[in-house]
Amino acid sequence: MNEQFPFSAPLVTKASPIDGLLQIVDLTQPIPVEIIIWNGARPGYIVQLRLDGDPIGVPMVVGEQQPGEMVQLELSQHLLCESRSYSLSYQATNNINGVTRESPAAALKVDRTKPGATLLAPLIFPTATFGDQLIGLLPGYAGMEPGDVIQTLLNGVEGPAHQVETDELTLRPVEIAFSRADLLTHAAETVSIEYVVTDRAGNASITSLPTLVSLKL
Repeated sequence: MNEQFPFSAPLVTKASPIDGLLQIVDLTQPIPVEIIIWNGARPGYIVQLRLDGDPIGVPMVVGEQQPGEMVQLELSQHLLCESRSYSLSYQATNNINGVTRESPAAALKVDRTKPGATLLAPLIFPTATFGDQLIGLLPGYAGMEPGDVIQTLLNGVEGPAHQVETDELTLRPVEIAFSRADLLTHAAETVSIEYVVTDRAGNASITSLPTLVSLKL
């Protein structure tokens, strides 16, 4: 292995292709990592993952795999405890002369922080009366990011949901529409409206403070 072979970066299919974000549910077990055998690989070569530049895990010895074939290694979930970005690559070592080369890196991201921290403000309803629908305005909350899903709860039952868009972070407030039918199905004079936020990683917030809406208005 005296020349630079065309390694490709390792592939983590469970990570987002956008920014490498991993789902919280997938961080309860080892993360599969796929590596393509490169041109010039020989039986006996040793392949090992590297996280942030440090060799990790159990090395794999190349056998009869041919260039272009996929092999799978595992990244321990215990190495991904911190909420931050990580760099995942692998190294290949010539078992004869000990020369080692490193592949390009793939970016991974772990986010274990629940949106909203310890408080989510109640929805605000600027208009006291409504016709076919009632519009609720959502104040900003800690950690608000595009892709967050806001799930409303009407007397504890799931109501309309909304996915946060980029321009709602700065240019306009989040608006959630409740139809008259949404509210009247609860057969009550007042409806308690709350919401829960789930981010792209799958972290769920606490339940917001409630807003009581009178259906007599």
